Amino acid sequence: MFKSCLGRVKSSRLTDFFRYRFMLVALSLLSLTVLAVFSLLLSRTHESEHNQILNALGRQRMLTQQIAKDANRISSLLDAIESPVRLQEVNYLESKLWDVRISLSLAIEAFGKTLASTEGGVLQIDEGGKIRSISLFDLADPSFAVAVGETRKLWTSFESSARLIASSGSKDARFRAALIVINEGNLELLAHTERISRAALDAFGAKSRFDQTAFAILTVSLIFLVVWLLYGTYRFLIEPYTLFYRGVKTMGAAAAEASPSPGGRYSVLTREVADTFAMMRDMLNLVAYINQGNSFSETLSLIFRTFKPYVPYEYIGVATFAGYRGTRLTAAYGESDGSFATLPARLMGKTWDIGTTSLGEILETGFPRVINDLEIYSRNKPPKEYTQILLEEGIRSSITLPLVMNGKALGFLFFSSRTVNAYTDLHLSFLQNLRNAVALAFEKNIVVDELVYATTLSLAKMAEARDEDTADHLDRMSRYTTLLARLMIEQGVRSSDIPGDFVKDLERFSPMHDIGKVGIRDDVLLKPGKLDPAEWEHMKTHTTYGANVLKEAANSNSRVGRSFFTMGIRIAQNHHEKWDGSGYPEGLSGEAIPLEARIIAVADVLDALTTKRPYKKAFPFEESVAIMREGAGTHFDPEIFACFERNLGAFRALHGEFERGGNQ
Repeated sequence: MFKSCLGRVKSSRLTDFFRYRFMLVALSLLSLTVLAVFSLLLSRTHESEHNQILNALGRQRMLTQQIAKDANRISSLLDAIESPVRLQEVNYLESKLWDVRISLSLAIEAFGKTLASTEGGVLQIDEGGKIRSISLFDLADPSFAVAVGETRKLWTSFESSARLIASSGSKDARFRAALIVINEGNLELLAHTERISRAALDAFGAKSRFDQTAFAILTVSLIFLVVWLLYGTYRFLIEPYTLFYRGVKTMGAAAAEASPSPGGRYSVLTREVADTFAMMRDMLNLVAYINQGNSFSETLSLIFRTFKPYVPYEYIGVATFAGYRGTRLTAAYGESDGSFATLPARLMGKTWDIGTTSLGEILETGFPRVINDLEIYSRNKPPKEYTQILLEEGIRSSITLPLVMNGKALGFLFFSSRTVNAYTDLHLSFLQNLRNAVALAFEKNIVVDELVYATTLSLAKMAEARDEDTADHLDRMSRYTTLLARLMIEQGVRSSDIPGDFVKDLERFSPMHDIGKVGIRDDVLLKPGKLDPAEWEHMKTHTTYGANVLKEAANSNSRVGRSFFTMGIRIAQNHHEKWDGSGYPEGLSGEAIPLEARIIAVADVLDALTTKRPYKKAFPFEESVAIMREGAGTHFDPEIFACFERNLGAFRALHGEFERGGNQ
């Protein structure tokens, strides 16, 4: 088992440690190479973009001068065309005028397009029909906003004047005014364009320096990472294997030796080795604990506390075939850390035919089942009571493992979590090994418990069998009692006082409430009439006598390390106590009476009234309830009786089932 546990759960982690560490070294070296290549390419890109910015914004200055030059040439050509004395032909002059107008229009369009792009903080470059944008400015930069804003304001009047000149056919007053604007604003526009050009180049240079610095820092960081990984691999390579050797050498006698010193700095690998031996130590301790003869409930509690570091769970449950010849499952044991406060109580004692569940397939194949999202798993499936309980309590993931020992199916083991996708293959591998220890504990302890319990129950049935009218009383009592207890849990009645295994124990020990009748004389027990005072006092001794019988059984069983008759003793001793203190044998009252005895009091009286006894006939169900109602708050715990009354339909149906089966 331990070899499998080590090999399947931990060795892969050790292998992964080396694999991932060397992968990181290789990836870091590869990253350094990529960074070097990328840095070279980025440097060339920055140089290219710098030249493109320089050319594009330098062209703006050239376009400013060209616009002024073309405007003045148009003025000169119009003068020449209108002059009566010409040195050149009109047609030639008009052709030249057309060419200059086109040149001016193109210059206006080019300048305006570049200025609009600059206002967006970018420079758009046409690379063979494909437009590429180069970032120039941060739009939130106030100096950029001022520079571009002033340029746009000047360009607006400059552009309109240039377009008027380009489209004018004569030198009228508007033409002359526009030409004045061009000539007077030319130098100012040129200065603004130069200002934007310098600012753009400065911003681009700062961005380039930032990129280069970032790349340098990243490169240095990667170099340090490679050095650290190589150093760490060397530093922690010897230590874990020293720990491993020491752990193997001392595992049989002192597994705790395989632990690193407290407060030390250790590698993941060292921790993995330590965790492996800690897990093996816990497994060995569990086996030793089982061999000490501790009860299964105590063993399950130890498992719950011990193995949480290895597997995420908040609830462990066990369903068994005990007492049902392998056809029906009983939710027999449950352990929770408080995350599912009411889950154990809601499940314990409930039974299901395995044929109505999906567990039969698990039993046939012997393979565990992992559900990592119970809501999705149960969707579009027939609703099941136990599934609904699990969902309502908040369980979202679970692992189900069959419990088998020597080829015999004992039941199922459930590990549950409130987290979706809680379980992995490693968790499953570990739990399959733990499952074997659970099956061992179950067979070693439960079989013995069942033997002692069956012997004691036989004694209780012997007491009842002395009266043929009450021979089936035990079975009816058990079912009435567990029905009432489950309804109390579901409806929150005294639920804070009900532990997880309460219903299961109540079902087991409620038939022992009258075990003390084995000590009652037949002439008293079977007397058809009313008992005289002396006979009544003798009859009342069945409570203390029954408690003493169970105490003796408990003392005998405790010699092998177990005592599970505690509830049975309280039931036998106190089931005739009354809420107002008028009961016997001690006259306890209120909540001083054990809760299980208060529950059984209701079930016992209900069955006594509705069945025939040597001294009375059987009363109808409704009449029996009416009689019992008179005892609410005096004989019975008022809250428990109120729960009984709210659910009369369920008790009436169960009573009818007894009548149809002749169980009266």
